[in-house]
Amino acid sequence: MSHWKSSRRGLLAQGALVSVAGLAGAVRVADAAAQSKNVELILTFCKAGQDRDVEKQMTFIDEDSSYHNMPDAEPVVGRAAIRALFTSYVTTTEASEIKVLAIAETSSGRVLNERVDRFRVKGGKWIDCPVMNAAEIENGKIKKWRDYYDAAFVNKQMS
Repeated sequence: MSHWKSSRRGLLAQGALVSVAGLAGAVRVADAAAQSKNVELILTFCKAGQDRDVEKQMTFIDEDSSYHNMPDAEPVVGRAAIRALFTSYVTTTEASEIKVLAIAETSSGRVLNERVDRFRVKGGKWIDCPVMNAAEIENGKIKKWRDYYDAAFVNKQMS
């Protein structure tokens, strides 16, 4: 394991280098050629979310996909409901930033990512939401999306 990309430390370093550039909004990947299609899909999906491009995001969602913000009791299921959720994010905020801090893919193809989602609410205040996510992908589409975050932490910032 002399090559840094094949070592555990190298893989961790590679994941840690994945980030979203601040003002430019471009997703930067340490070594884009080394990223899997699933990881690239998730990074592109996150970039579309930051760009507030609901139509682009919807290209990654199947008719029977589910999107679950884990503090909520039930997942949002189906394209129409997921589109409504994404649209609500755009209409209730003024700006978005999605910073991918780390990303990894399991042997089964599930993509895990640690992010900080930031939203500027009406009036200019920024709300930070640290998130851990698990995404299941089938045939190039997100089938299940689960965001784990502390709703109390987010709500406290909004008061």
